[in-house]
Amino acid sequence: MKPSHLLLLTTIATGTLYVVSFVALGNDRPTIETSGQEIVAWLTENGARARTYAWLSALVSMGFTIFGGLIASALPRPHRYIFLGGALGFAITAQVQAWFWAGLAFHPQDLDAGTARVLFDITQFWGPVVNASMVAMAAPIATLGIGADPVVPRWLAWLSAIFGIEQAIETITVFGQSGFIAPGGTMNVYLGGVLGFLFVVGMLVWAMPRLDRTEPAT
Repeated sequence: MKPSHLLLLTTIATGTLYVVSFVALGNDRPTIETSGQEIVAWLTENGARARTYAWLSALVSMGFTIFGGLIASALPRPHRYIFLGGALGFAITAQVQAWFWAGLAFHPQDLDAGTARVLFDITQFWGPVVNASMVAMAAPIATLGIGADPVVPRWLAWLSAIFGIEQAIETITVFGQSGFIAPGGTMNVYLGGVLGFLFVVGMLVWAMPRLDRTEPAT
């Protein structure tokens, strides 16, 4: 299989699993504003959905690691190491928050409201924390578009810069309490998600032909 084909298939599969994981949770999933009693009630009724989300998150983590490794192989040093470090940061964060979702859903009937609230809140802070990893992925790509002889096209450098700046600003959600800037809220999931999607597509467009000019996949 050509490296470009492996990259494309991995990215499509990972992106699909990422969307399906949120669909599995449903629109009525708890948020940072949900009370402890409501969290326990939701987990009691929807434990299978939470565990499905955790399972899919594990697969997303694996797929994103492969994506990061393939893209990194097309980058010069030291940019490739910084990019790969950001990708691994995303993967690890996805795994950690998945542990808490699965653990909460295992014996929800034994949880008291306070404990459920604290453990669930940990899952919601994946958004502010993972922003730093996204900045680490975007920054090296943006810098590769600087100078008279850029490694990446200017449009990709600008896209990466916009995404990285937005992700850096998005870290303020760690201080959010509700609404748009709540941890795990609209800014993290939807605004960051849309820009992240565009960033990934841009990386695919640039990296796929470049990968095929390097050593073949094994």
